[in-house]
Amino acid sequence: MMAQSKANGSHYALTAIGLGMLVLGVIMAMWNLVPGFSAAEKPTAQGNNKTEIGSGILKSKTFSVAYVLVGAGVMLLLLSICLSIRDKRKQRQGEEMAHIQHQAGAEPHAPEEDSQMRASLRTRPVF
Repeated sequence: MMAQSKANGSHYALTAIGLGMLVLGVIMAMWNLVPGFSAAEKPTAQGNNKTEIGSGILKSKTFSVAYVLVGAGVMLLLLSICLSIRDKRKQRQGEEMAHIQHQAGAEPHAPEEDSQMRASLRTRPVF
């Protein structure tokens, strides 16, 4: 039970980090797309061309960081989804095995049948 709660906590953390990175990347991209929000687009008193060139480089760097954040966030979310599906399958298989073992243990059988089964297994030729 303790391992299951640790797995749930790590899945939650992975999902939260992935979602946070995705949202942060989208906000950074939108911040650069909407005119008037970025610091590089504010008018300067000097009015020279260096700020326009610098703002283009800054915009491109910010967009690349935004794309990396969005990509990493999506990858973490996909990883979290895949891990949770895998854990649910493992849990379901474990429950099915326990159910099968419980059913096999509940069936009454005679000790004579066990000895006959063992004897037939010993006399069976091996290929």
